[in-house]
Amino acid sequence: MFLDLLKQELGDSRTAVGETRFNCPFCTDTKHKFYVHNENGLWICFKCSETGNPVSFVMKYYNVSYVEAIDILATYDYDVHAARESQYTLSQYGQDLSEEEKLLLFISRRGEPIEANRSKKLKCPPPPTNCKSLMANFNNPEAFPFFQYLKNRGVTLEQIQTHNISYVTYGQITLADGRKMDLVNHVVFFTFDENNKPVYWNTRSIEKNPFIKSFNAPSRDGEYSKNNTIFNLNNVHNADKIVVHEGVFNSFMTPGCGVATFGKKITEEQVKLLLSVSTKRGIPIYLFLDTDAWKEMIDTANLIKRMEPNQVVYYVYSGLEADANDLGVEKCKELLDNAFLADSQGEMKLRLMNL
Repeated sequence: MFLDLLKQELGDSRTAVGETRFNCPFCTDTKHKFYVHNENGLWICFKCSETGNPVSFVMKYYNVSYVEAIDILATYDYDVHAARESQYTLSQYGQDLSEEEKLLLFISRRGEPIEANRSKKLKCPPPPTNCKSLMANFNNPEAFPFFQYLKNRGVTLEQIQTHNISYVTYGQITLADGRKMDLVNHVVFFTFDENNKPVYWNTRSIEKNPFIKSFNAPSRDGEYSKNNTIFNLNNVHNADKIVVHEGVFNSFMTPGCGVATFGKKITEEQVKLLLSVSTKRGIPIYLFLDTDAWKEMIDTANLIKRMEPNQVVYYVYSGLEADANDLGVEKCKELLDNAFLADSQGEMKLRLMNL
């Protein structure tokens, strides 16, 4: 088994639910941040972000070819067909393969097509046409209603500048199926990566009775989506906590530490992003979703604990119909001060509060 190889090579291990943890052999990790799925052998290091499957691990660890890696794994009774299940493409094995290696991989994938070209990095979905930066149009009369709207929602000029909040009076977006859709009088929020490059966007109408109230960017193959991005995560590296909200406006109410996940359902990819920051800096995660998302908070806390048992997680709960943006900065600060641990007792408390 692949785990037998790892235990032989990497030594000391710790068990987690469905996973085994080691010190990562590819970085300076000494806190067992290298996670391996017990069944399929997929692995990830939450310190250096290296990731892969059994084949790619052997190739990287021993600096061998694909064929040699298969031979090594065969001595541990590794099923070559498992390479197919891992869904890794040729480009992710870290080197170009010979024709013989391609044939072996083709066989291991049971005839499924092989992606011959290296996969490209994900791109930001194209923003609406005629999208303009608010700060670049500070003296433009058409931008005034958007500034006024944001002010009424508790958004500061500093936040507008930090996030390069933009606007569109009239523009078009291309849906995933190729159809065009008009977007009229919307504020546009961009999500940035750690290098401050835009990776995603979503909008909110400033009109009282809009045809479209808000819109999350449609995602196509090769583009980021709302499932693998988090608003403002690039700006919390100096914070003492990460506060997770559903929406962008809510995240503005916990300035300096608030992030948004574009909905109450937080994905595994988003949890990995949160952990990539929290575990590196040793800071807690506060789950501050809307009141009706208390079950999702429990699910998310349990997912975080499965992926990182030592991560400190808190529940922030108001019990009110108003969301964070309605409550305002001061009330949100009070709720943060009264947050309670997301342990078994905390889960019971949250459930009892919703009986």
